[in-house]
Amino acid sequence: SEGGDAPSITSAGFRFLLLDTPAQLWLCVLHYLRGAQARGLDLVEILSFLFQLSFSTLGKDYSVEGMSDSLLTFLQHLREFGLVFQRKRKSRRFYPTRLAIALASGTSGTLGTLGTSPDPHGRGFVLVETNYRIYAYTDSELQAALIALFSELLYRFPNLLVAQVTRDSVQAAIANGISADQIIHFLRTRAHPVMAKQIPVLPPTITDQIRLWELERDRLRFSEGVLYSQFLSQGDFEVLRGHARALGVLVFEHPARRLLVVTPAGHPDVKRFWKRHKQSA
Repeated sequence: SEGGDAPSITSAGFRFLLLDTPAQLWLCVLHYLRGAQARGLDLVEILSFLFQLSFSTLGKDYSVEGMSDSLLTFLQHLREFGLVFQRKRKSRRFYPTRLAIALASGTSGTLGTLGTSPDPHGRGFVLVETNYRIYAYTDSELQAALIALFSELLYRFPNLLVAQVTRDSVQAAIANGISADQIIHFLRTRAHPVMAKQIPVLPPTITDQIRLWELERDRLRFSEGVLYSQFLSQGDFEVLRGHARALGVLVFEHPARRLLVVTPAGHPDVKRFWKRHKQSA
């Protein structure tokens, strides 16, 4: 956010939230590793320990005896990531979590039991109707907030959210950097099992309309330019227009009103040419 504005999610932030939990954690770990050496940590030692977790046993405790200060610091950071469990911060034993074992080993079978899907019970939870209504069977504040980014909330119950996808809500999301494809991907990956059986998963009228609303907003293009006007004759206008066009810097022309707009980068060359032309005329 800037100034006193309320914080708002960026396009990159929304893309991050579209990832499943292991992918999000891998992204965090990779960013952590990039700055590990700057924090005085041994990168080789950290990587070795991280991949040793793939040989750990879920539910078994491991001792921190013999660990260097660098590894102990890394262990605390893994604890904050939720990759290891310690009863207390200064505990001398730790337990690898299910997520840590799956994350390090790269096994997909374990991931299915981690609740990595957006729904805490491992199922999709969103129903989308052709009348642009969204029914989300969730009590998650995060999922409700994400849906509210591109729709208007109508009703909220303990385990059900009803929202409406509208032109204004979609264009507001697009104005904040969220693309139509991201909205569609969000709805498709969180589709209720009933919808997931359909082909296509989402009603084509919904996906097409969301993309059309994006195109509608993007139909105007803004570019900076320098205006040339008040030509004394049509001949002068056409000479300068021809020069600007030859340079490839012509942005806009209105012959009837003798108006030209050129790019800021091309303005110095056009200006020098115009001065020489007036002196020789």
